Amino acid sequence: MPERQGLFEKALGAVQKYQMIQQGDTIAAGVSGGADSAALLDLLYRLGEMLPLRITVCHLNHCLRGEESDRDEAFTRALAEGYGLPFRAKKADAAAWAREHRCSVEEAGRELRYRFFRECAGEEGKIATAHTLSDSMETLLLNLCRGSGVRGLRGIPPVRGNIIRPLSGCTRREVEDYCRERGLRYVTDSTNLSPAYSRNRLRLRVLPELEAVNPALPAALAGFMERMEGQWRLVEELARGARERLALPDGRLDREGLLALPPPVREEMLLELLEEAGARQSSRLVEEMEKALRAGHGEVPVGGGVLFAVGGGSAGLAPRRPAPADLPQREAELSDPAALPVFFPLGGGRELAIRPFSEKKGGSAEKINKSALKNRLDCGRIKGTVILRRKKPGDRMAPAGRRAGSHPLKKLCQEAGIPPEKRQQLMVAADSEGIIWAEGFGADRRCAWREDSRQGCVLEIITTEDGENGEA
Repeated sequence: MPERQGLFEKALGAVQKYQMIQQGDTIAAGVSGGADSAALLDLLYRLGEMLPLRITVCHLNHCLRGEESDRDEAFTRALAEGYGLPFRAKKADAAAWAREHRCSVEEAGRELRYRFFRECAGEEGKIATAHTLSDSMETLLLNLCRGSGVRGLRGIPPVRGNIIRPLSGCTRREVEDYCRERGLRYVTDSTNLSPAYSRNRLRLRVLPELEAVNPALPAALAGFMERMEGQWRLVEELARGARERLALPDGRLDREGLLALPPPVREEMLLELLEEAGARQSSRLVEEMEKALRAGHGEVPVGGGVLFAVGGGSAGLAPRRPAPADLPQREAELSDPAALPVFFPLGGGRELAIRPFSEKKGGSAEKINKSALKNRLDCGRIKGTVILRRKKPGDRMAPAGRRAGSHPLKKLCQEAGIPPEKRQQLMVAADSEGIIWAEGFGADRRCAWREDSRQGCVLEIITTEDGENGEA
Protein backbone atom coordinates (compact mmCIF):
# COMPACT_ATOMS: atom_id res chain seq x y z
CA MET A 1 0.00 0.00 0.00
CA PRO A 2 1.58 3.36 -1.01
CA GLU A 3 2.55 5.69 1.83
CA ARG A 4 0.05 8.46 2.47
CA GLN A 5 1.27 11.79 1.11
CA GLY A 6 1.39 14.83 3.36
CA LEU A 7 0.09 18.24 2.35
CA PHE A 8 3.49 19.58 1.32
CA GLU A 9 4.14 16.65 -1.01
CA LYS A 10 0.64 16.88 -2.50
CA ALA A 11 0.93 20.62 -3.07
CA LEU A 12 4.40 20.26 -4.55
CA GLY A 13 3.04 17.60 -6.91
CA ALA A 14 0.26 19.97 -8.05
CA VAL A 15 2.76 22.80 -8.56
CA GLN A 16 4.90 20.57 -10.76
CA LYS A 17 1.99 18.92 -12.63
CA TYR A 18 0.40 22.23 -13.61
CA GLN A 19 3.68 24.19 -13.83
CA MET A 20 2.30 26.76 -11.44
CA ILE A 21 5.54 28.32 -10.26
CA GLN A 22 8.91 28.99 -11.88
CA GLN A 23 12.08 30.36 -10.39
CA GLY A 24 12.00 34.13 -9.87
CA ASP A 25 8.20 34.45 -10.06
CA THR A 26 6.42 37.38 -8.46
CA ILE A 27 3.50 36.05 -6.41
CA ALA A 28 0.68 37.93 -4.72
CA ALA A 29 -0.51 35.53 -2.02
CA GLY A 30 -4.12 36.07 -0.95
CA VAL A 31 -4.11 35.55 2.81
CA SER A 32 -7.25 35.92 4.92
CA GLY A 33 -5.70 34.64 8.16
CA GLY A 34 -7.66 31.38 8.17
CA ALA A 35 -6.16 27.90 8.26
CA ASP A 36 -6.15 27.46 4.46
CA SER A 37 -4.32 30.70 3.78
CA ALA A 38 -1.90 30.18 6.69
CA ALA A 39 -0.95 26.82 5.17
CA LEU A 40 -0.64 28.40 1.71
CA LEU A 41 1.69 31.12 2.97
CA ASP A 42 3.90 28.60 4.80
CA LEU A 43 4.01 26.41 1.71
CA LEU A 44 4.99 29.33 -0.55
CA TYR A 45 7.67 30.41 1.90
CA ARG A 46 9.14 26.88 1.90
CA LEU A 47 9.02 26.80 -1.91
CA GLY A 48 10.71 30.21 -1.93
CA GLU A 49 13.65 28.68 -0.09
CA MET A 50 13.96 26.14 -2.92
CA LEU A 51 13.15 28.49 -5.82
CA PRO A 52 13.85 32.19 -5.26
CA LEU A 53 10.43 33.88 -5.34
CA ARG A 54 9.17 37.42 -4.75
CA ILE A 55 6.17 36.91 -2.44
CA THR A 56 3.82 39.65 -1.23
CA VAL A 57 1.18 38.89 1.40
CA CYS A 58 -2.12 40.50 0.32
CA HIS A 59 -5.17 40.95 2.55
CA LEU A 60 -8.52 42.54 1.70
CA ASN A 61 -10.63 43.71 4.64
CA HIS A 62 -14.25 43.35 3.50
CA CYS A 63 -15.51 45.44 6.44
CA LEU A 64 -18.28 42.91 7.08
CA ARG A 65 -17.56 41.77 10.65
CA GLY A 66 -16.56 44.95 12.45
CA GLU A 67 -13.80 44.36 15.02
CA GLU A 68 -13.32 40.77 13.83
CA SER A 69 -12.44 42.00 10.32
CA ASP A 70 -9.89 44.41 11.78
CA ARG A 71 -8.52 41.59 13.95
CA ASP A 72 -7.97 39.43 10.86
CA GLU A 73 -6.12 42.24 9.10
CA ALA A 74 -3.84 42.82 12.09
CA PHE A 75 -3.21 39.07 12.45
CA THR A 76 -2.30 38.72 8.77
CA ARG A 77 0.04 41.70 8.98
CA ALA A 78 1.83 40.03 11.91
CA LEU A 79 1.94 36.76 9.96
CA ALA A 80 3.70 38.47 7.05
CA GLU A 81 6.15 40.16 9.41
CA GLY A 82 6.94 36.79 10.98
CA TYR A 83 8.04 35.49 7.58
CA GLY A 84 9.82 38.72 6.74
CA LEU A 85 7.59 39.26 3.70
CA PRO A 86 6.11 42.51 2.36
CA PHE A 87 2.45 43.09 3.25
CA ARG A 88 -0.32 44.95 1.46
CA ALA A 89 -3.83 45.49 2.82
CA LYS A 90 -6.90 47.34 1.64
CA LYS A 91 -10.32 48.06 3.09
CA ALA A 92 -13.39 47.68 0.87
CA ASP A 93 -17.06 47.91 1.85
CA ALA A 94 -18.32 44.68 0.26
CA ALA A 95 -21.91 45.17 1.48
CA ALA A 96 -22.16 48.64 -0.07
CA TRP A 97 -20.62 47.39 -3.33
CA ALA A 98 -23.15 44.53 -3.42
CA ARG A 99 -26.05 46.96 -3.02
CA GLU A 100 -24.69 49.25 -5.72
CA HIS A 101 -24.13 46.44 -8.21
CA ARG A 102 -27.21 44.38 -7.23
CA CYS A 103 -25.39 41.18 -6.41
CA SER A 104 -24.83 39.00 -3.35
CA VAL A 105 -22.28 39.98 -0.72
CA GLU A 106 -20.36 36.80 -1.58
CA GLU A 107 -20.10 37.83 -5.23
CA ALA A 108 -19.10 41.36 -4.24
CA GLY A 109 -16.38 40.06 -1.94
CA ARG A 110 -14.97 37.83 -4.63
CA GLU A 111 -14.91 40.61 -7.24
CA LEU A 112 -13.25 43.07 -4.86
CA ARG A 113 -10.67 40.49 -3.73
CA TYR A 114 -9.53 39.63 -7.22
CA ARG A 115 -9.39 43.26 -8.26
CA PHE A 116 -7.07 43.91 -5.34
CA PHE A 117 -4.98 40.79 -5.99
CA ARG A 118 -4.53 41.78 -9.66
CA GLU A 119 -3.39 45.20 -8.52
CA CYS A 120 -0.83 43.60 -6.19
CA ALA A 121 0.43 41.06 -8.74
CA GLY A 122 0.93 43.55 -11.55
CA GLU A 123 0.95 42.60 -15.22
CA GLU A 124 3.62 39.90 -14.97
CA GLY A 125 2.90 38.47 -11.51
CA LYS A 126 0.82 35.52 -10.36
CA ILE A 127 -1.98 35.34 -7.83
CA ALA A 128 -1.92 32.44 -5.36
CA THR A 129 -5.14 31.60 -3.55
CA ALA A 130 -5.78 29.03 -0.81
CA HIS A 131 -8.63 27.15 -2.46
CA THR A 132 -8.60 23.49 -1.46
CA LEU A 133 -10.17 20.30 -2.78
CA SER A 134 -12.90 20.81 -0.15
CA ASP A 135 -13.69 24.24 -1.63
CA SER A 136 -13.82 22.67 -5.08
CA MET A 137 -16.24 19.98 -3.87
CA GLU A 138 -18.54 22.66 -2.46
CA THR A 139 -18.37 24.60 -5.73
CA LEU A 140 -19.21 21.45 -7.68
CA LEU A 141 -22.33 20.87 -5.58
CA LEU A 142 -23.36 24.54 -5.78
CA ASN A 143 -23.04 24.47 -9.57
CA LEU A 144 -24.92 21.18 -9.73
CA CYS A 145 -27.78 22.75 -7.74
CA ARG A 146 -27.83 25.66 -10.21
CA GLY A 147 -28.12 23.35 -13.21
CA SER A 148 -24.60 23.97 -14.51
CA GLY A 149 -23.18 22.28 -17.58
CA VAL A 150 -19.77 20.62 -17.94
CA ARG A 151 -17.93 23.91 -17.36
CA GLY A 152 -19.35 24.24 -13.84
CA LEU A 153 -18.79 20.58 -12.96
CA ARG A 154 -15.01 21.03 -13.12
CA GLY A 155 -15.04 22.60 -9.66
CA ILE A 156 -12.33 25.20 -9.10
CA PRO A 157 -9.52 24.74 -11.67
CA PRO A 158 -5.98 24.48 -10.24
CA VAL A 159 -4.79 27.13 -12.71
CA ARG A 160 -6.78 29.83 -14.45
CA GLY A 161 -4.79 32.45 -16.31
CA ASN A 162 -2.31 33.89 -13.80
CA ILE A 163 -4.22 32.48 -10.80
CA ILE A 164 -2.64 29.43 -9.16
CA ARG A 165 -4.05 27.19 -6.42
CA PRO A 166 -1.31 24.96 -4.96
CA LEU A 167 -3.69 23.43 -2.37
CA SER A 168 -6.26 22.35 -4.97
CA GLY A 169 -5.60 18.64 -4.29
CA CYS A 170 -5.68 18.93 -0.49
CA THR A 171 -8.71 18.65 1.78
CA ARG A 172 -9.53 21.06 4.58
CA ARG A 173 -8.77 18.29 7.10
CA GLU A 174 -5.30 17.88 5.62
CA VAL A 175 -4.79 21.64 5.86
CA GLU A 176 -5.69 21.65 9.55
CA ASP A 177 -3.39 18.67 10.18
CA TYR A 178 -0.56 20.53 8.42
CA CYS A 179 -1.12 23.66 10.52
CA ARG A 180 -1.04 21.57 13.70
CA GLU A 181 2.12 19.70 12.66
CA ARG A 182 3.89 22.93 11.68
CA GLY A 183 2.65 24.88 14.70
CA LEU A 184 0.96 27.46 12.48
CA ARG A 185 -1.46 29.90 14.10
CA TYR A 186 -4.61 31.06 12.31
CA VAL A 187 -7.89 32.81 12.99
CA THR A 188 -11.44 31.56 12.39
CA ASP A 189 -14.07 33.54 10.49
CA SER A 190 -17.25 33.41 12.59
CA THR A 191 -19.44 33.53 9.45
CA ASN A 192 -18.09 30.10 8.43
CA LEU A 193 -20.61 28.56 10.82
CA SER A 194 -23.58 30.61 9.64
CA PRO A 195 -26.28 28.60 7.80
CA ALA A 196 -27.26 31.81 6.00
CA TYR A 197 -24.71 31.04 3.29
CA SER A 198 -25.38 28.24 0.79
CA ARG A 199 -21.74 27.15 0.79
CA ASN A 200 -21.79 26.75 4.57
CA ARG A 201 -24.91 24.59 4.47
CA LEU A 202 -23.25 22.30 1.95
CA ARG A 203 -20.09 22.16 4.05
CA LEU A 204 -21.79 21.57 7.40
CA ARG A 205 -24.79 19.43 6.40
CA VAL A 206 -24.58 17.92 2.92
CA LEU A 207 -20.95 16.86 2.52
CA PRO A 208 -20.81 14.98 5.86
CA GLU A 209 -23.84 12.95 4.75
CA LEU A 210 -22.25 12.19 1.39
CA GLU A 211 -18.99 11.14 3.08
CA ALA A 212 -21.00 8.80 5.28
CA VAL A 213 -22.16 7.11 2.07
CA ASN A 214 -18.63 7.05 0.61
CA PRO A 215 -15.71 7.73 2.97
CA ALA A 216 -13.49 8.13 -0.10
CA LEU A 217 -15.69 10.97 -1.40
CA PRO A 218 -12.87 13.56 -1.80
CA ALA A 219 -10.88 11.22 -4.05
CA ALA A 220 -14.03 10.21 -5.96
CA LEU A 221 -15.09 13.79 -6.62
CA ALA A 222 -11.53 14.83 -7.44
CA GLY A 223 -11.48 12.14 -10.15
CA PHE A 224 -14.91 13.20 -11.39
CA MET A 225 -13.89 16.86 -11.67
CA GLU A 226 -10.71 15.90 -13.50
CA ARG A 227 -12.79 13.93 -16.04
CA MET A 228 -15.14 16.91 -16.42
CA GLU A 229 -12.10 19.10 -17.04
CA GLY A 230 -11.07 16.81 -19.89
CA GLN A 231 -14.57 16.83 -21.38
CA TRP A 232 -14.80 20.59 -21.07
CA ARG A 233 -11.50 21.03 -22.89
CA LEU A 234 -12.87 18.92 -25.75
CA VAL A 235 -16.05 21.03 -25.90
CA GLU A 236 -13.94 24.19 -25.69
CA GLU A 237 -11.86 23.06 -28.68
CA LEU A 238 -15.01 22.29 -30.70
CA ALA A 239 -16.46 25.68 -29.76
CA ARG A 240 -13.30 27.44 -30.87
CA GLY A 241 -13.45 25.76 -34.27
CA ALA A 242 -17.19 26.50 -34.61
CA ARG A 243 -16.63 30.15 -33.81
CA GLU A 244 -14.07 30.45 -36.59
CA ARG A 245 -16.47 28.81 -39.08
CA LEU A 246 -19.53 30.86 -38.07
CA ALA A 247 -17.82 34.25 -37.81
CA LEU A 248 -19.28 36.85 -40.20
CA PRO A 249 -17.32 39.77 -41.70
CA ASP A 250 -18.75 42.17 -39.08
CA GLY A 251 -17.57 39.95 -36.23
CA ARG A 252 -21.01 38.57 -35.42
CA LEU A 253 -22.01 34.90 -35.66
CA ASP A 254 -24.31 33.16 -38.10
CA ARG A 255 -27.57 32.41 -36.26
CA GLU A 256 -28.56 29.30 -38.25
CA GLY A 257 -25.08 27.89 -37.78
CA LEU A 258 -25.31 28.43 -34.03
CA LEU A 259 -28.64 26.65 -33.83
CA ALA A 260 -27.25 23.69 -35.79
CA LEU A 261 -24.44 23.09 -33.28
CA PRO A 262 -24.64 20.36 -30.61
CA PRO A 263 -26.15 22.00 -27.48
CA PRO A 264 -22.98 21.62 -25.32
CA VAL A 265 -20.87 23.37 -27.96
CA ARG A 266 -23.39 26.17 -28.41
CA GLU A 267 -23.65 26.61 -24.63
CA GLU A 268 -19.88 26.92 -24.38
CA MET A 269 -19.86 29.58 -27.12
CA LEU A 270 -22.54 31.58 -25.30
CA LEU A 271 -20.63 31.28 -22.02
CA GLU A 272 -17.51 32.55 -23.77
CA LEU A 273 -19.46 35.56 -25.04
CA LEU A 274 -20.56 36.29 -21.47
CA GLU A 275 -16.95 36.01 -20.36
CA GLU A 276 -15.88 38.48 -23.06
CA ALA A 277 -18.57 40.89 -21.88
CA GLY A 278 -17.28 40.65 -18.30
CA ALA A 279 -20.69 39.27 -17.29
CA ARG A 280 -21.55 36.62 -14.76
CA GLN A 281 -21.75 33.23 -16.46
CA SER A 282 -25.17 32.05 -15.34
CA SER A 283 -27.49 29.39 -16.72
CA ARG A 284 -30.34 31.93 -16.59
CA LEU A 285 -28.55 34.27 -18.99
CA VAL A 286 -27.67 31.39 -21.30
CA GLU A 287 -31.34 30.33 -21.37
CA GLU A 288 -32.39 33.88 -22.31
CA MET A 289 -29.75 33.98 -25.05
CA GLU A 290 -31.00 30.61 -26.35
CA LYS A 291 -34.58 31.94 -26.48
CA ALA A 292 -33.49 34.96 -28.50
CA LEU A 293 -31.59 32.70 -30.89
CA ARG A 294 -34.60 30.46 -31.46
CA ALA A 295 -36.91 33.45 -31.91
CA GLY A 296 -34.57 35.00 -34.45
CA HIS A 297 -34.65 38.40 -32.78
CA GLY A 298 -34.24 39.99 -29.38
CA GLU A 299 -31.78 41.59 -27.00
CA VAL A 300 -30.51 40.19 -23.70
CA PRO A 301 -28.74 42.63 -21.34
CA VAL A 302 -25.72 40.75 -19.99
CA GLY A 303 -24.18 43.51 -17.88
CA GLY A 304 -21.38 46.00 -18.23
CA GLY A 305 -23.30 48.06 -20.78
CA VAL A 306 -23.39 45.12 -23.21
CA LEU A 307 -26.25 43.28 -24.94
CA PHE A 308 -26.47 39.91 -26.64
CA ALA A 309 -28.36 40.95 -29.76
CA VAL A 310 -30.04 38.67 -32.31
CA GLY A 311 -31.44 39.89 -35.62
CA GLY A 312 -30.92 39.87 -39.36
CA GLY A 313 -29.72 36.26 -39.35
CA SER A 314 -26.83 36.91 -36.96
CA ALA A 315 -26.07 37.12 -33.25
CA GLY A 316 -23.38 38.69 -31.10
CA LEU A 317 -22.44 41.22 -28.49
CA ALA A 318 -23.41 44.85 -28.97
CA PRO A 319 -23.07 47.98 -26.83
CA ARG A 320 -26.15 48.80 -24.83
CA ARG A 321 -27.91 51.84 -26.18
CA PRO A 322 -27.67 54.87 -23.90
CA ALA A 323 -30.75 55.74 -21.90
CA PRO A 324 -32.95 58.24 -23.72
CA ALA A 325 -32.57 61.85 -22.73
CA ASP A 326 -35.16 62.90 -20.19
CA LEU A 327 -38.15 64.47 -21.86
CA PRO A 328 -39.93 67.34 -20.15
CA GLN A 329 -43.30 66.46 -18.68
CA ARG A 330 -46.23 67.75 -20.65
CA GLU A 331 -49.68 68.62 -19.41
CA ALA A 332 -52.86 67.79 -21.33
CA GLU A 333 -56.49 68.68 -20.62
CA LEU A 334 -58.09 65.49 -21.92
CA SER A 335 -61.53 66.32 -20.52
CA ASP A 336 -61.86 69.15 -23.07
CA PRO A 337 -62.48 67.77 -26.62
CA ALA A 338 -61.51 71.12 -28.06
CA ALA A 339 -57.97 70.61 -26.73
CA LEU A 340 -57.53 67.46 -28.80
CA PRO A 341 -55.73 66.13 -30.72
CA VAL A 342 -52.35 66.63 -29.09
CA PHE A 343 -49.02 65.16 -30.16
CA PHE A 344 -46.15 64.50 -27.78
CA PRO A 345 -42.72 64.03 -29.47
CA LEU A 346 -40.83 61.11 -27.90
CA GLY A 347 -37.60 61.24 -29.89
CA GLY A 348 -36.23 58.48 -32.07
CA GLY A 349 -38.89 59.05 -34.72
CA ARG A 350 -41.77 58.33 -32.33
CA GLU A 351 -44.69 60.45 -31.24
CA LEU A 352 -47.55 59.96 -28.79
CA ALA A 353 -50.85 60.97 -30.40
CA ILE A 354 -54.02 61.61 -28.37
CA ARG A 355 -57.15 61.93 -30.45
CA PRO A 356 -60.78 62.52 -29.43
CA PHE A 357 -63.30 59.70 -29.54
CA SER A 358 -67.04 60.06 -29.19
CA GLU A 359 -69.59 57.23 -29.07
CA LYS A 360 -72.13 59.64 -30.52
CA LYS A 361 -69.99 60.03 -33.63
CA GLY A 362 -70.25 56.36 -34.47
CA GLY A 363 -66.95 55.30 -33.01
CA SER A 364 -68.23 52.02 -31.65
CA ALA A 365 -65.88 49.37 -30.35
CA GLU A 366 -66.52 47.23 -33.41
CA LYS A 367 -65.21 49.96 -35.71
CA ILE A 368 -61.80 50.41 -34.12
CA ASN A 369 -58.95 47.96 -33.95
CA LYS A 370 -58.07 45.93 -30.88
CA SER A 371 -55.04 48.07 -29.99
CA ALA A 372 -57.06 51.30 -30.13
CA LEU A 373 -59.82 49.71 -28.03
CA LYS A 374 -57.32 48.77 -25.37
CA ASN A 375 -55.93 52.31 -25.37
CA ARG A 376 -59.25 54.17 -25.21
CA LEU A 377 -60.01 56.28 -22.11
CA ASP A 378 -63.23 57.61 -20.67
CA CYS A 379 -62.35 61.31 -20.33
CA GLY A 380 -65.23 61.84 -17.90
CA ARG A 381 -63.44 59.71 -15.29
CA ILE A 382 -60.12 61.56 -15.47
CA LYS A 383 -59.33 63.65 -12.39
CA GLY A 384 -57.82 67.02 -13.29
CA THR A 385 -54.90 67.77 -15.55
CA VAL A 386 -53.10 64.80 -17.11
CA ILE A 387 -49.31 64.60 -17.00
CA LEU A 388 -47.56 62.81 -19.88
CA ARG A 389 -44.16 61.48 -18.83
CA ARG A 390 -41.81 58.51 -18.87
CA LYS A 391 -42.20 55.58 -16.48
CA LYS A 392 -40.80 56.16 -12.98
CA PRO A 393 -39.73 53.72 -10.24
CA GLY A 394 -42.69 52.85 -8.05
CA ASP A 395 -45.35 53.36 -10.75
CA ARG A 396 -48.39 51.10 -10.36
CA MET A 397 -51.53 50.50 -12.39
CA ALA A 398 -54.47 48.13 -12.85
CA PRO A 399 -54.67 47.42 -16.60
CA ALA A 400 -58.24 47.01 -17.81
CA GLY A 401 -59.14 43.38 -18.39
CA ARG A 402 -56.66 41.96 -15.85
CA ARG A 403 -57.30 40.52 -12.42
CA ALA A 404 -58.35 42.87 -9.64
CA GLY A 405 -55.82 45.02 -7.86
CA SER A 406 -53.03 47.27 -9.02
CA HIS A 407 -49.59 45.95 -9.95
CA PRO A 408 -46.11 47.50 -10.06
CA LEU A 409 -45.39 48.58 -13.62
CA LYS A 410 -41.97 47.02 -13.23
CA LYS A 411 -43.56 43.62 -12.57
CA LEU A 412 -45.92 44.02 -15.52
CA CYS A 413 -42.92 44.75 -17.74
CA GLN A 414 -41.13 41.64 -16.46
CA GLU A 415 -44.19 39.48 -17.14
CA ALA A 416 -44.47 40.93 -20.65
CA GLY A 417 -40.79 40.20 -21.37
CA ILE A 418 -39.89 43.86 -21.93
CA PRO A 419 -36.07 44.21 -21.63
CA PRO A 420 -34.84 46.50 -18.81
CA GLU A 421 -33.27 48.99 -21.24
CA LYS A 422 -36.64 49.48 -22.96
CA ARG A 423 -38.68 49.85 -19.77
CA GLN A 424 -37.18 53.24 -19.04
CA GLN A 425 -38.50 54.52 -22.38
CA LEU A 426 -42.13 53.62 -21.71
CA MET A 427 -44.61 56.50 -21.66
CA VAL A 428 -47.36 56.88 -19.08
CA ALA A 429 -50.23 59.30 -18.53
CA ALA A 430 -51.25 60.12 -14.97
CA ASP A 431 -53.91 62.29 -13.35
CA SER A 432 -54.16 63.40 -9.72
CA GLU A 433 -55.04 59.86 -8.57
CA GLY A 434 -52.37 57.93 -10.45
CA ILE A 435 -51.64 56.31 -13.80
CA ILE A 436 -54.53 56.26 -16.26
CA TRP A 437 -52.61 54.77 -19.21
CA ALA A 438 -49.26 53.11 -19.88
CA GLU A 439 -47.60 52.30 -23.18
CA GLY A 440 -47.94 48.61 -23.95
CA PHE A 441 -50.56 48.01 -21.25
CA GLY A 442 -53.32 50.41 -22.28
CA ALA A 443 -55.89 52.07 -20.03
CA ASP A 444 -56.06 51.70 -16.28
CA ARG A 445 -59.29 50.05 -15.09
CA ARG A 446 -60.37 53.27 -13.35
CA CYS A 447 -60.48 55.30 -16.58
CA ALA A 448 -61.06 52.62 -19.20
CA TRP A 449 -63.89 53.04 -21.72
CA ARG A 450 -67.17 51.46 -20.58
CA GLU A 451 -70.60 50.82 -22.05
CA ASP A 452 -72.03 53.98 -20.48
CA SER A 453 -69.07 56.16 -21.53
CA ARG A 454 -69.76 59.01 -23.95
CA GLN A 455 -66.67 61.16 -24.40
CA GLY A 456 -63.25 59.61 -24.75
CA CYS A 457 -59.86 59.67 -26.37
CA VAL A 458 -57.49 57.16 -27.93
CA LEU A 459 -53.74 57.17 -27.18
CA GLU A 460 -51.33 55.63 -29.67
CA ILE A 461 -47.67 55.70 -30.54
CA ILE A 462 -46.94 56.93 -34.06
CA THR A 463 -43.74 56.26 -35.94
CA THR A 464 -43.22 59.66 -37.52
CA GLU A 465 -40.55 58.50 -39.95
CA ASP A 466 -42.99 56.47 -42.05
CA GLY A 467 -46.35 57.54 -40.65
CA GLU A 468 -47.28 54.04 -39.44
CA ASN A 469 -48.77 53.41 -36.03
CA GLY A 470 -46.73 51.67 -33.44
CA GLU A 471 -48.11 49.36 -30.81
CA ALA A 472 -49.22 51.33 -27.77
